[in-house]
Amino acid sequence: MKLMQRNTEMQVVKATVGYAAEIVSVLTDATKYKLQRGDFAWGSRGPSEQEVLEQINRDEMYVVLSDCDVVGTFRLQWDDEHYWGKQPPVAAYMHGLAVKESAHGKAVGANVLTWTVQEAARQGRQYLRLDCDEKNFALCRYYERRGFIQVGERALQSGYVAALYQCETGLKNESAAA
Repeated sequence: MKLMQRNTEMQVVKATVGYAAEIVSVLTDATKYKLQRGDFAWGSRGPSEQEVLEQINRDEMYVVLSDCDVVGTFRLQWDDEHYWGKQPPVAAYMHGLAVKESAHGKAVGANVLTWTVQEAARQGRQYLRLDCDEKNFALCRYYERRGFIQVGERALQSGYVAALYQCETGLKNESAAA
């Protein structure tokens, strides 16, 4: 799917093995960016190439391209027991949204959120869900400004607490409870 923003065409595509090194680079830089702001949600280092390859092989990794360059990446999953517990199949779950530093301020994240909401609806899901560090107030506000509502939190054994957000896709699934 192609996205237009600020005279730049962006395209979301499923990641292939050929993108692994670029994805690692974007995620490593994004991890450093988060750490500088006190957000430890992704740990102290970026993912290894092996971790990214595993995500690509599970068909959950995507890249955002602008003029054939990778400007962002994210994962889209169809269940997430780690953060959300066992759930009926009413939601898609987005993780690891990262934007290349040179693309900050170019609406890449907003375009990805729009695309993932639409993709969740195309796949018959009523919600797009995501999580972030509850202490990252700027990121929480960012998601809230884009229509996400905090519906809970999840404390992990490590002490990390994730704020759980969801946004309706516009698809109504009356037989499933959220």
